[in-house]
Amino acid sequence: ISANSRYFQTEDGNPFFLLCDNGWLLFKKCTREEAVQYLDTRKQQGFNVVQVMVLHDLAVTDAYGDSALVNHDPSKPRLTQGNSFDKKNDYDYWDNMDYVISEAEKRGIYMALVPVWGSNIKNISVEQATAYATFLANRYKDKSNIIWLNGGDVKGSEALDKWNAIGSSIRSIDKNHLITYHPRGRNSSTAWFHNEPWLDFNMFQSGHRSYAQDTSAEEKLHY
Repeated sequence: ISANSRYFQTEDGNPFFLLCDNGWLLFKKCTREEAVQYLDTRKQQGFNVVQVMVLHDLAVTDAYGDSALVNHDPSKPRLTQGNSFDKKNDYDYWDNMDYVISEAEKRGIYMALVPVWGSNIKNISVEQATAYATFLANRYKDKSNIIWLNGGDVKGSEALDKWNAIGSSIRSIDKNHLITYHPRGRNSSTAWFHNEPWLDFNMFQSGHRSYAQDTSAEEKLHY
């Protein structure tokens, strides 16, 4: 974030225009070859960021049928000993995610990762959220192309303690990457997290398909 908190910049101080595509289910639906084709296409089109869900749901599997979690528990990622794609028992959901992130890195594309999509938060405890966020931060803190999108199309007030647990847990370990909150349509992260130390910049979602999500008049959001 720039010194005046008004724009993004690169490490050398040059302004950075964030042009992002929603590849929400990239880790869930695409094989390695399909993911590379997608990233090549987005690179050619000028995109420099891809938003993607890490856990679309707690039962999520990848294109190879590998589950992300043990018994749908986010505090227990399903991990194998190795990471060789040629060995079925070695290659897991997280190895595949590592591969896609690395391929994006080669192409100068940032991965804006949503740890868990918002509709799942009601099925996660604060303790699970903390353990899961700790796992993610440790795994990806040294990658150069990560942005964290806490939340996922829901109001922060619906699970304030859990979203703060995820944000603060990531920040306590990962000092290198920007963190924001992806709000429900017609809402801004400012309403709930503006003064939280883990939040680096605010996100506003204008909504999609219709303005049915617009409840701002009743809630009197403060920007």
